[in-house]
Amino acid sequence: MLFYDEVKKLFPDTKGILLPGFTFLVVSNSTRMGMEKGLYVPFGDEINLFKSIENGAIASFWPKSELIPSFVPNHFPLFMVEDVYTAYVNLQEQYKQNHNQEKWEIMTKFIFSNESETKQTSNEFNSNKDPNSGKGGELK
Repeated sequence: MLFYDEVKKLFPDTKGILLPGFTFLVVSNSTRMGMEKGLYVPFGDEINLFKSIENGAIASFWPKSELIPSFVPNHFPLFMVEDVYTAYVNLQEQYKQNHNQEKWEIMTKFIFSNESETKQTSNEFNSNKDPNSGKGGELK
C-alpha cells in the first residue's frame, strides 16, 4: 500500500490536516470513478477537485502556483507541488521501487486517464481563470 507518510516524505509542502498512517487505495487523475481513500492527481481533461472529494478522495496534489479553492476542507490534505504531472510520475516510480507485489497482498492502484492523448501539466491551471468567478481554481 501507498502510505500518506511516503507521499509526505516525497512532497513535504502540504496544506490541511496531517494523516500519518493513512493509506491510499488508488492514485488517479480521473474523477469518472469512485476514489475511496484516493489520492487525486489533477491533470488531464477532467480537472475537478470537488468531484474527486465527492468520489471519496482523501487527498490531492495541487500546484504551488495556484490558489487553493475555497471549498477544500481543512481535513483534506493537499500536497503542494511545482508540476502535478511530474509529481505523479515521481510518485509512481518511487512506489515501484519500494513495493514488490509478491511481498504485499493489497496494492495501491495507479490509474491514469489520458482521453485526449496529450500530456498536460500544471501550466494549464493558469488558462482563463478568473479568481472572482466562484469556480475556486477549477477548470472545466
